[in-house]
Amino acid sequence: MILGRAVAVCLVWVAAFGAGGARPEMQTISIPGIPMELVFRALQPGEVLLAEMKDSPSVRRISVRLGGRKYELDRSTGTRPGVFIGLDLGLKSGPLVLDVVGEKTDGSVEHYSEELAVAPREYSKRYIRVDETMLAPPPAEKERVKREQDLLQAVLGVKTPDWLGTGSFIPPLAQEAFQNFGQNRIYNKRVSSVHAGVDIAAPYGTPVRASNSGNVVLASDFYLNGKIVVIDHGRGVFSLYFHCSKLLVKRGDRVRKGAFIARVGNTGRSTGPHLHWGIRIFDSRVDPFSLVALPLE
Repeated sequence: MILGRAVAVCLVWVAAFGAGGARPEMQTISIPGIPMELVFRALQPGEVLLAEMKDSPSVRRISVRLGGRKYELDRSTGTRPGVFIGLDLGLKSGPLVLDVVGEKTDGSVEHYSEELAVAPREYSKRYIRVDETMLAPPPAEKERVKREQDLLQAVLGVKTPDWLGTGSFIPPLAQEAFQNFGQNRIYNKRVSSVHAGVDIAAPYGTPVRASNSGNVVLASDFYLNGKIVVIDHGRGVFSLYFHCSKLLVKRGDRVRKGAFIARVGNTGRSTGPHLHWGIRIFDSRVDPFSLVALPLE
């Protein structure tokens, strides 16, 4: 099932970048001797880096190693987008070693290594009061919570090698998002958790849009996250939408960027109508707006 684009992108552009509509200035690192660039908004925890292979007939493959993970670029990733590298929100500031190896068509190899300086990032703290059953589920629900957590991790563990997205990412709602990515939340003054996405408050029932094209790999009702949708955009990139009141898609659907996939709700561990919007890059929890900022057109 393919769902068509629902609304003009101009509304969500304002939500992401302000009334001026200017995309944040990107930083670029060019790799000496190897046709590759890293494009990113900032070198901080929770940010996304895009590694792009530039057109060069003399190089057939590029290997990139950063943060303990290896990424491969070849001719098939020589046009946008390349590969996405997520700096998890829990990453410590300090030096991060970047290793790049370029394999040439004549069999020779170019190697480049550099230490990237990851700047610190401060996260806010918030105290929240919720129903006790959302902190200590009844015995009958504990198994359900564990099963749902395992299911979500299993879904996020299956990576699609092909790119399924269409151009740059957009926010799922026109309303302005809270600046609460990475927030340390203390529920009922005793249970701490880290907020791995951003919250966008909107009237109950407001349609939620897909932030990019992809495959719906999960559409279900979870105890803590409420009604959720997870979209696989390919190359290790997933978008997550929690606390919805109604789901408009099902697992296996192919959706286009901007298509309506759900409606804003107050389900699960929630204190009012809003959407929790998250992005995962492989195992990294990243700020959704760091991905929106990347120019992928």
